[in-house]
Amino acid sequence: MTLVARHAHVAVIALAVVAVLVTACSSASSEPSPSTRAVATASAAPANASPTPTAKPTATPTATPTPTPKPPPATACAVQPETGLPPSDRLVNVVASTTADADLLMFLFGNDAIEGPGGPPSGELSAAEPPFTFGPSGLPIEMIGESVVQVVFRQMSLQADTGQPVYEGPPDLSPGYPALKHAVLYDESEGVIGWYVGYDGPGCVTLTRDGPNLILSFAHAG
Repeated sequence: MTLVARHAHVAVIALAVVAVLVTACSSASSEPSPSTRAVATASAAPANASPTPTAKPTATPTATPTPTPKPPPATACAVQPETGLPPSDRLVNVVASTTADADLLMFLFGNDAIEGPGGPPSGELSAAEPPFTFGPSGLPIEMIGESVVQVVFRQMSLQADTGQPVYEGPPDLSPGYPALKHAVLYDESEGVIGWYVGYDGPGCVTLTRDGPNLILSFAHAG
């Protein structure tokens, strides 16, 4: 091999070595650094990833209102039996009325009969219990009211001296007042005049005299 040929061969080998080095450097420079890979990985995270859930606010418990206690029911005033002397032996009328505090049933009396049934007249008040019936007939009476009292007059004159009936008032009243509801003449025979009187509420019932009259009073509930 001549000197020129050897120089040419050496030059080819040198060029080949340089090419290999350049290729290796290019490959090394094109490999992404670790920081670059981390940035790329973070950027590749899906944009619609679910956000971290936040804690729901805790509801503040409200105080339960305390119910207002109801007042106890009113105690009924017991009917006290009463007896006495009526103004006369002639009952002529019965009238119902009302006031701010009580309902009233007034028994109006006339003068004594010339010829009475004999003996002084008497009257009595008491509580009544069902069944309620008409005098000797025994026919039932449907009373109106939560409670019923009975008023009985004895030794009464049932006819005027001319032979006409003495009592000319209504035999049945339904005033519908707050307490007084019903009054029925259930007996008018053999010198006896009897009334059933129905009423509502716990109010006291009293029988008092006012001149020639008797007043049966039913107190309104307080």
